[in-house]
Amino acid sequence: MNLRQLDLNLLLVFDTVYATRSNTKAAEKLGLTQSAVSNALRRLRQHLDDPLFERQGGDFVPTAEADRLAPIIRQALRSLEQSISNAGDFDPVASNRAFSLLMPDSIELIAVPPLIKQFRENGYGMRLETAPLFGTNAREALLTKRFDFVFLPNPMQENAIHSAYLFDEDPCMICRADHPEFAERDTFQLEDMSRVGLVNLPEEVRRVTHMEHEIRAKNIARNVVCTVSRLWSIPAIVSRTDLFAAIPRTMAESLAPEYGFKIFDFPLERPTHHWHMMWHEDLEADPAHSWLRRELVKLFQAL
Repeated sequence: MNLRQLDLNLLLVFDTVYATRSNTKAAEKLGLTQSAVSNALRRLRQHLDDPLFERQGGDFVPTAEADRLAPIIRQALRSLEQSISNAGDFDPVASNRAFSLLMPDSIELIAVPPLIKQFRENGYGMRLETAPLFGTNAREALLTKRFDFVFLPNPMQENAIHSAYLFDEDPCMICRADHPEFAERDTFQLEDMSRVGLVNLPEEVRRVTHMEHEIRAKNIARNVVCTVSRLWSIPAIVSRTDLFAAIPRTMAESLAPEYGFKIFDFPLERPTHHWHMMWHEDLEADPAHSWLRRELVKLFQAL
């Protein structure tokens, strides 16, 4: 292969497709059309005389040669990025970058509305794409750079993963403000769990927060009337019924004016979640990524 004839942009396309395992996601990250990504892969395949990726279902599966080249190309691109990262300031108005964020519903509520408001008011060209934390292997998502940011209740101990502390979070109990029994009460007791009707999340979701383990360890009886798949469904149900639910306190306080919640301390002592934002070390010197990191940290510091 003659390097003089190789367009270095093809290596950037390869690196992004390898990380996302998707032509579509790579195109979105790079701000290109899918046909442009496909054309770049076709040209690179001709240069390297290897198919590089084979389609299996909806994914692009790398060949052995692609697996061999991927870390070499990533390191070369990273060195280039670090060399030029200080060449100029990042301009959020001129950028059309699509940032991908893996986060739970409660963090999405806190982070996304003010960020989008900031983007719209200032004419920023960037976009946000979120995905739910539950059901995704966060470690794999970070190490393969499928997401620009991943939000977890505790930092991940991986050399290749960087993190920033955001805030502490505790659960609380909510009911509608005019609840027939609790409108005038100041506390929610542990024994109330078995008396009142509860809205709950599936066990596998609760297990992510360790709440299920702690409740079972205390042998606490509960009267679960309704189980929903997403945290977002709970506020509307609680506001229109006499049911209770346990949700993150920041979420409850944010939605209370709109839904008319009454908020009680959670009746069981449990470890506080220390929420962190994480990203792959290869993104550390990325000017656009650095800019959004700073904005996210400022946003959570203001809570």
